[in-house]
Amino acid sequence: MNSKKWTLDEVNARLKAGNIGVVVYQRGDRLSLRATFPPKPGIDKPPYQQLLSLGIYANPAGLQFAESEAKKVGGLLAQGKFEWSEYLVKELAITENTTDNAKLWIEKFEADYYNRKGKTPITETTWKSDYLPAWRLLEDELTPETILAAASQVPANTRKRQLVCEKLTALAKFANINIDLKPYTGNYGISETTPRYIPSKAEIESNRKLFKNYWQWAYGVLATYGLRPHEIFFCEISSEHPYLLKVNQGKTGYREVYPYYLEWVKDWELWNQHPSPCTAKTFKEYGQRVTKAFSRANIPFTAYCLRHAYCIRLSTEYKIPVAIAKRCCKQFAASWAGHEQSLANPSGVQMNNYAKHSSIYNLNLFRGRNLWE
Repeated sequence: MNSKKWTLDEVNARLKAGNIGVVVYQRGDRLSLRATFPPKPGIDKPPYQQLLSLGIYANPAGLQFAESEAKKVGGLLAQGKFEWSEYLVKELAITENTTDNAKLWIEKFEADYYNRKGKTPITETTWKSDYLPAWRLLEDELTPETILAAASQVPANTRKRQLVCEKLTALAKFANINIDLKPYTGNYGISETTPRYIPSKAEIESNRKLFKNYWQWAYGVLATYGLRPHEIFFCEISSEHPYLLKVNQGKTGYREVYPYYLEWVKDWELWNQHPSPCTAKTFKEYGQRVTKAFSRANIPFTAYCLRHAYCIRLSTEYKIPVAIAKRCCKQFAASWAGHEQSLANPSGVQMNNYAKHSSIYNLNLFRGRNLWE
């Protein structure tokens, strides 16, 4: 009579006692083998922990087969005779019909990405430059273990690790996979970088004279509205008080921004927008155009210094609530009334936010009027 118990713990306990070197692993309702396998064909790296899909259900019969297969694979690994060729075709057929197929989830995510953002040269380039590098780190299966393994391939406490964790988290959420990568993101951030130089009002005004035509207008907009450099190519400014600026495209999508100082809008007539002399494929490339323009004009600070100066004015000179100013300074979601929904059909929340921020603006504008008059 067979007295063996067919549970996952019992099977793995027997494999461990026999020094097999292979573990039976359950993903969803299916079983796989986990062990230190040689790299698959075309991958140049030492043996490492991988999963071999069995495609069988996690029931007593499946566990019995998995234990037998684990012993077989363990023997081949011990003798150095394991060959992927025997398993790849079978594994591919299994993977293509399972819900944790990374390739399938990436394809679904890509379709959703373009449905939300539209397919343009900028979104296509962003997909290739920001998302694909993260996807290339994944194995065939999309599980919490493979996602963590992918993130761990990137050096810790770096901007690249931060971006990879951000993209992998988005994919995991899309695939309904519960994993928290925050502990693995690292401590890269503003506190670890060199503090930015914050130019004074007088410095900002005097350096504007170093620019001409379009770039003088762009410089004024960056200073007055605290935009990210690439956003000056995708904005429009109302010619009526309070000279609201609308960012139509950008890193965080649509948002509306108020001017600080108001006198700069009037003195520099920033609503008279100049045609852009630049073209680019990505927001990053547009930002680089601004950086080069600042360099050519020998401006002693960067465009982002203007952005930070704007944010500091919000919270110190005008007493704008930190919760609002912080959104701009730390580049979180859109500042002010910045929501991704189209304002052609604004929601009640949007209208309430607009009224709130407009009220804050008018109140603090009155308080700070003597700062420039």
